[in-house]
Amino acid sequence: MSAIATPVPLTLDAATLDKARTRFAALLGADAVLEADSGLKTFHDPFEGPQAIGHQPSFAVQPASVEEVQASVRLAGELGIHVWTSSMGRNYGYGGSAPVVHGGVVLNLRRMNRILDIDVTNGFAEIEPGVTFAALYDALRKDDVPLMMSVPDLGWGSMTANALEHGIGYNTLGDHASALCGLEVVLPDGSLLRTGQGALPGSPLWHCHRRGFGPAVDDLFKQSNLGIVTRAGVQLMPRPEVIVTGTIRCDGEEDVVPLVDMVRRLLQAGVLQGVPMLVSSPPSATGDSGGAFTAENLRKVLRPGRWNLRFGLYGHEAMVASRRAILEAEVAKIAGAVLEARTYAGNAGPDEVEPRDLIAAGIPNQVLLDRLHGAFGKTFGHMDFSPVLPVDAQVARRAETLLGETMARFGLIGAFGLMFFPRSMVSANLVMFDAADQARVDAARVAVRHLCDEVAKWGCAPYRSHVALVDHVQGKFAEHDGAMAKFYTKLKDALDPAGVLAPGNHGIWASAQKAG
Repeated sequence: MSAIATPVPLTLDAATLDKARTRFAALLGADAVLEADSGLKTFHDPFEGPQAIGHQPSFAVQPASVEEVQASVRLAGELGIHVWTSSMGRNYGYGGSAPVVHGGVVLNLRRMNRILDIDVTNGFAEIEPGVTFAALYDALRKDDVPLMMSVPDLGWGSMTANALEHGIGYNTLGDHASALCGLEVVLPDGSLLRTGQGALPGSPLWHCHRRGFGPAVDDLFKQSNLGIVTRAGVQLMPRPEVIVTGTIRCDGEEDVVPLVDMVRRLLQAGVLQGVPMLVSSPPSATGDSGGAFTAENLRKVLRPGRWNLRFGLYGHEAMVASRRAILEAEVAKIAGAVLEARTYAGNAGPDEVEPRDLIAAGIPNQVLLDRLHGAFGKTFGHMDFSPVLPVDAQVARRAETLLGETMARFGLIGAFGLMFFPRSMVSANLVMFDAADQARVDAARVAVRHLCDEVAKWGCAPYRSHVALVDHVQGKFAEHDGAMAKFYTKLKDALDPAGVLAPGNHGIWASAQKAG
């Protein structure tokens, strides 16, 4: 598809970059080109450390429309440079907007921040990639729209980008990638594609029905570098009559066994809803590195109990009451378990919901970040490690032990949690450090690499990765002599043989660039 016969070099020389700055400024306006003295720092890894090397952007450009994205991609191909796409770039634990390839030009979509439609009847919003969780929530709240969002722990990022990265929230649409329905995508040659029903001119079903005619291609643009998503449909849940949210606290070491078994059964039965989250507070699972980064300060952030499960129930009052009754009966079977629940109206706002319940109520917030800064200071940094695991209590304990031993070995602090689906769970680990201490930053990267190696021995791997580790993680998917990675390369070669778009994203490379 590409008109470029030769691959884009991974190392861009100064003359090429200077020419690119001039051409992008002419195309988008001088204020749309950001350099070191005009806001480029925003597009670095926020926790890269004071002597960071690698994954540095050369400059950033900010198109404001799909036409400008198309023109930018075509210009990049003409100039022989590669661009790294980001929306808000708030996935800080995975590198933020930092490119995999050092010296990349960041193509940032923050200016594309329009909410294009909110369809109350069919329950979806059509949005551009710069729309944040907070922005859509405010729009729903302003007009008293009877729809509810799913939000992650921090609601400051792009809804579209979070979903494209397989991000996770906590209510009934907590699998954010699955909530996407119908994408508009700029391909590497600058042409425009609408997926699913959107390929049918005038279709009223673009954001209502996920498949079209023939293979569904939407997932090709999630966690990939095969196109730039410029518009997306995001399905929302009807605003419930009632929300019941709270925690189940267990203090016994062995309580994790019946607790995990209960969660799996009740999720599969449809009693528990959304994505329950289990957090542990073990006696010792950290390696104190001095200063504020101590196990004692970590415990100030964690919930009480050896094991603490957060849950949410949603819907008509009678249905929620029935689910709650079944849950209470199951919890009563676990000796010493304490269930604490709070009830809110479905339209309860931020001033009516306790801070600990904002996430379950679908209200974007930054409570967790505020608490982490309060415990560890403003130089708090983290690198996330999130392997997908079987729903099994012994695996949970093994994963928690691995984190603790690794943190002790590398002198870091680690928080352990589990996000539950009916047939799998994601272990959400925050590897925490002082981002002002380069030695701690470097230790975190080595530690997470070690964690990847260890869980690979169990047949498991992270579902997301820091930009510094994408090839390492992709290499774990090695069944049949790395057939999956080879398939990705074939797709990349077909759509973007020159490697213009985000080389190396999720370990996907054009053949010529990978060979180089």
